[in-house]
Amino acid sequence: MTRNLSLLALAMLIALIAPARAQTLYDGTASSSVHVESTSSSDAGKAIVMSVRNARLVPYVIYVWRDQQQSDADALQARLATITTDVKTRTDAEGVDPSSTVSVTVDDVSGKEPRRLASFSEPGSEGVMLGHRYFSAIMPGCCDSPQIHRVHVLETGRALFRSTGPDPAGSAAWAEVPNARPEIVRWAAFDGEVQEADAKHGLLGHISYGDNDGPLSVLELRTRLRGEGYDNLWEGVAHGAKLIWIDPRASKDSGGPSSGDPDSPKDIWAAEGTKDPKQLGGFQLAVTLDGKRLATIPIAGDRLVPSRAIAGRDIYVPAPAQ
Repeated sequence: MTRNLSLLALAMLIALIAPARAQTLYDGTASSSVHVESTSSSDAGKAIVMSVRNARLVPYVIYVWRDQQQSDADALQARLATITTDVKTRTDAEGVDPSSTVSVTVDDVSGKEPRRLASFSEPGSEGVMLGHRYFSAIMPGCCDSPQIHRVHVLETGRALFRSTGPDPAGSAAWAEVPNARPEIVRWAAFDGEVQEADAKHGLLGHISYGDNDGPLSVLELRTRLRGEGYDNLWEGVAHGAKLIWIDPRASKDSGGPSSGDPDSPKDIWAAEGTKDPKQLGGFQLAVTLDGKRLATIPIAGDRLVPSRAIAGRDIYVPAPAQ
């Protein structure tokens, strides 16, 4: 009897320390291809054209809480982002062919069958996941043109904004309201892509402010400079403008004005505990270049307020056309 009890105890111990049997949730593959051809060219006589398709699989995990009785295991959900770039270049042309695209699909692979959550495509030659919330499709600039970023919500595919600048999301900023229930997150972006006709009238770009459903307000940034003065200023902001949040109630420990990140938005203590997003305000958004502020725009009623903007010399923020 004692021997049987010892064997039972040993079996129970082995069961406790043995690794749990793994459950396969999803298996998948992705393929890439390349096509290279020689063709005639009116400029160079002969050109080499290269078309490359690259597919990249990016699995990730998120927490989705439904109720207080839910366990950690139930809250964990597996996702799969498939990022496919179709890029075309040729030796008789500079940069990437504008027909190049970045395509993204996002699937929930936690269940018995994959479930498509989002699918979208944008012009570009590369794509970057911004944490597990957003995605930036990037088209490199050619000559003096800036990089263009088109940012989407990763899991819904909703297009949020277009921006310019060198960072993964271009000239963009992210903010969050502490102790807000439900969560309140905002973004801002600067788009310095300007048409020649608008450049003649001093347009430097557009400033957008919004949430995960899209823009809430869009303003223009303009200058009174013309000619070479305009060209130099525009090139600077299109390639290197920075957006920062100004929070009058921030403590010294908060690090001062900053842009925040997609995965770590800047806490705006001036709006702490806001319950109604329509009442969101009490802080500002600043557009800077090389550490100098070009314009500072208040937020009130969850909108940018151009009439109260403070702008630098030769800069102004007009009220949007009605």
